[in-house]
Amino acid sequence: MNKFILSLLFMTFAATTFAAVDRVNIASIEISQPFTSNKVMPPEVSEKYEYYEICGCSETELHCNLKQNCIKWKDGHKYDSLTSWDVRWDHDYDRDSETCTINSFRPIVEITFRYPKWKRADDAPRPLIEKWDRYLKNLIIHESGHRDMVVDAVNDLSHAVAQLTPARSCTDLDRNVRTLFRMRLEKMNKDQREYDETTKHGFTQGAVFP
Repeated sequence: MNKFILSLLFMTFAATTFAAVDRVNIASIEISQPFTSNKVMPPEVSEKYEYYEICGCSETELHCNLKQNCIKWKDGHKYDSLTSWDVRWDHDYDRDSETCTINSFRPIVEITFRYPKWKRADDAPRPLIEKWDRYLKNLIIHESGHRDMVVDAVNDLSHAVAQLTPARSCTDLDRNVRTLFRMRLEKMNKDQREYDETTKHGFTQGAVFP
């Protein structure tokens, strides 16, 4: 079984020191188009959650603590959270004297979300808790949108691989698969940028505090 690994990063928000990690394996994802080959399968997706702690007893304190703990991204702006991913695939070949074809292909997507986590006091005001919870919920909605674009792009890759014609060599076949992936990566990156422009990095979705 051959393995191809490609690490990708799309930063929409950013963060620093993380205090906890949770991983969730997603058993199935919604597939809009059925697969015609049992040799090429939809992506296997898992999600990991990492958190960094912030403190405060008021909107002002929480806002200041967020700004102190977040990092400055290369665009010159500061953000609250981050979404990144690794994409790899396992595949095997059918070879004969003249051609090489895909015998099995299964992409694997590992998504990592990084979010702020409020270390709240027991006597934190209820209105402040509710405002924070709304912010975090909307932040998750925004980052999930980025996740969905990654999964859709990799799922589309599997469909494209299923349609590949036999290559003259397995080296050529590998090159063809990587070309298909680069094409989908370029489109996905464009879609990701447009998504952030449309939502103003989640601002229009309420992913801003206070």
